[in-house]
Amino acid sequence: MVQISFFFRNILLALLLVIATLSLYQKSYAASPILTISGKITDNSISFDINQLRAMPNFTIKTETIWTDGSHTYTAISIENLLTSIGAQGTQLKLTALNDYSIEVPINVLVENNAFIAFEQNGKKMRIRDKGPLWLLYPFTDSPQINTPFYQSHSIWQLKSIEVL
Repeated sequence: MVQISFFFRNILLALLLVIATLSLYQKSYAASPILTISGKITDNSISFDINQLRAMPNFTIKTETIWTDGSHTYTAISIENLLTSIGAQGTQLKLTALNDYSIEVPINVLVENNAFIAFEQNGKKMRIRDKGPLWLLYPFTDSPQINTPFYQSHSIWQLKSIEVL
């Protein structure tokens, strides 16, 4: 009986350690900046963690892309609301991905065509392997006239920074 309780005690301690580690990992992910915005904005630079982005006015949208099979529902923030909230003063955005790929896009093109930054796909946080944690998209299904290579080229996934030019 003593050996069994010793065994279960060790199992229980191991499980508690795993739970504590996962909890700390989730908290550090939530507190880690995932998007940095710099350039012509009210502050010199501002960083957002996932909770700060989720706290902004957001919406869900269902759309298809050329990179995914079928329609998916995205939870997102609009580029327009994001830029307004930080006092953006420029005319272009330089969007940079985790792999340092970057593209410059006129702000008016993004705003006029309702571009958004998705942070959840089908109710789940977007993983790096699934084009996350942030993916700039347009509502391609709602606006088929923009489902063209020009606009598709703006759909930068694994977005990590924005510079307002």
